Parts: sequence; structure tokens; C-alpha cells
Amino acid sequence: MSELPLTFDTLAIEQPGAPVRLKQKAITALEPDEALVRVHFASINKMDPMLALRNVFQLPSPYVLGFDFSGEIARLGSEGGFQIGDQVFGSNLAGGGFGEYLVVKKSRLIPRGVIPSAEASTYGVAFMTAYESLVLTAPLAEHKGKTIYIAGAAGGVGHFAAQLAKMFGLKVIGSAGKAASLDLLKRLRVDHIIDYSRQEVSAEIMKLTQGKGVDLVYDSTYNDASYDESTAVIASGGLYIRLGTPEQLTAYGLADKTAAVKARGAELVIADAGRYSRDPVYQPQAPKLFEGLHQAVTWYKEGTVRPVVTQTVSFNAASLQTAFDEFVKGTNNVGKVVVQVKAL
Repeated sequence: MSELPLTFDTLAIEQPGAPVRLKQKAITALEPDEALVRVHFASINKMDPMLALRNVFQLPSPYVLGFDFSGEIARLGSEGGFQIGDQVFGSNLAGGGFGEYLVVKKSRLIPRGVIPSAEASTYGVAFMTAYESLVLTAPLAEHKGKTIYIAGAAGGVGHFAAQLAKMFGLKVIGSAGKAASLDLLKRLRVDHIIDYSRQEVSAEIMKLTQGKGVDLVYDSTYNDASYDESTAVIASGGLYIRLGTPEQLTAYGLADKTAAVKARGAELVIADAGRYSRDPVYQPQAPKLFEGLHQAVTWYKEGTVRPVVTQTVSFNAASLQTAFDEFVKGTNNVGKVVVQVKAL
């Protein structure tokens, strides 16, 4: 049991754009609804390197990223719900996973059961994004037997999306350009794999669908070139599911392809897991979104939806900074990358 006050190491950002540094942080007390977690692993999401450059969440400096984690409970603010030593995973809205310890609301923790610690740390942002998109906002269960094109199917969100689509009985087309990404899509048993390094995506999809286009598109890439391709292959009467609200597209300097989707005679649906924490209309539904993590444990046991860890990063500033840089370059955005905070 860790006594308070407690001083521990974190990998922090002193100010936006500054490199990752080893910084100490102190915890003096816990609120009754909080737990102190000794972090074992924390996963890197695409938004972590972006937040290292622009602190859009306005986290207090120096700020510690890492929103998804696994570990064990070291202390409780009050009794109830968990016991010290319980093995848990979760997602923390304030980050903090890239630190030896993390204070988190008990309501944001899930017993990890049979899920190995490294894999458990990858749920949260990526999985809940795919879950919100394809289970809550545009339920794939209603589209069994149809064909879906998943842009970025080998990425953090995409590889969960591909497995959800397969589980719900859809035929999946995925595209990738790197050898590691193509290999992952094969491991996920994606029905049709397009290598965009040597094939033209839209032409291949139209060929596969006899010129009709796909019934559904899921584009989670936040990438203009991908949006161009994915809007061009949605069938008339189809459903185009996109990450990226109009406000986010403007902030990222991306083009809004809503008109292109409508011109194809398709319906556009915008998915956004983040609105459950910031939008007063969706905030009351946040427990329904977080319930997806309980469902994830069941699916892991069944072997239907499982994260794929492709890289483990050491707990030091230089290694995390290198991983961030590689994310920005797009060289390690395959499956899930985790930071091993505690040696096991």
C-alpha cells in the first residue's frame, strides 16, 4: 500500500511543443471517489503527440499525457467498489498514464480479468471511439451481410473497427501501405486488403463492388487524401461514418466532404466519443459509452475483439519522445503502441 503524500516519476510536457522530460509529481490526498493506481502500462493514442504540440485540453503544466492505462490499485479514497491490489484498467479524462502513479475516479476503472496488462492498457480512447461510432452512433448490428470500407483499418481505432465489423457479420475492405499494416490486416482476416502503395484505392473498391460502391464507409483518419478516396466509394443509399466534426475539421485545416457524400446519394453520420465529456446533451449518456469497456472484457474472452500491441516503449523521456515523433511521421501507427511503466 502506497502511503500519502507520495512523490513519483512522470514523463511530462513543460509547455506545448517542448520535448518530453522526466518530472516528479506529488500526490497528497485522495477524494472519497478516487483511487490511486500504480501504473503498469499506458498506451499511446494519436492525440497524445498532437497534445504535446498543442495543449487544447488546457491541462495544467507540466502536463502528463497517457489517457489509457492498466495497473493495480495502491490506495483508495474510501472503501467500496475495489480493494487494494485489484488489477484494473481504464481511461482517465485528465491523462496521467505516463507516470508511475495515477489518481483516477473509481467509476473510470474496470477489473481487467483475463486481459493481459499490456493489452488492457490499450482500451479507452481508441476502442471507445470505435465502439461509439459503430455500436452506439451507427450500429453495425443493423447491417449484417453488407460491405464496409474502413480507411486506416490497421491503426489504433481502425483495427478495433475492423474486428467489430467482422463480429457483426459485415464484409470488410481495408487499405494500408506499410508492410506491418498489411500484415496486421491479414492477421485480422480482413476480407479484401488494398495496398495503396501500389494500388489505387477507389478504383480497386469500385472493381470489387462491380461499380456500385460500398454500403458503408468508416473513415477515422482525419486525413484529406483519405476523405477524398472514401467519399468517392460510398454507394447511393449508403452510410458514410466519419470522425471529425465540422469544428474539428476547421481546427485541423481539413476539407469538409459533406457535399461530396450527399452528391453520391449517401447519408453522412459524424461519430465523436469526445462529445460525451464536453457536450451537455451527451454528458448524461457517458455511462453508456463507458459501458463499452465492460463489453470489451466479454469480447476479449470470446476472442472476437482483441487489441494488437505492436510496440512496447520503455519508460524514459527519450523513448517516449521518439515514439511521439514517429506517430507524427506516421511510421509506427500500426495497432497499439504501449509504454511499459513498471517492470513486471
